[in-house]
Amino acid sequence: MSSEDPTFEDILKHIDRESEHFVVRLETHHHSGREVTVVEPHRLTKDESSLREIARQLKEALGTGGDVEDGRIVLHGEQRTKAKNELVKLGFNEENIEVI
Repeated sequence: MSSEDPTFEDILKHIDRESEHFVVRLETHHHSGREVTVVEPHRLTKDESSLREIARQLKEALGTGGDVEDGRIVLHGEQRTKAKNELVKLGFNEENIEVI
């Protein structure tokens, strides 16, 4: 086995990404009143550290601010299509990302 071969943990992460479901929608932020794009994992048990890492990657790729609030990624502005495209680039299954 070479050092390039995926570990069992890598394989599990890949399977997890392929099976993860997200809903991406536009909302008005409850504090600021501004438009925000919410990326919500279907499983609310998604661990906080992996959600924060996905949020970091989305914010960097989209050039926008945001945070993780109540188990959801909140991105500033109308970013629904771009957020979906970036999730696909990160390895999530396009068919499992619902944009509303």
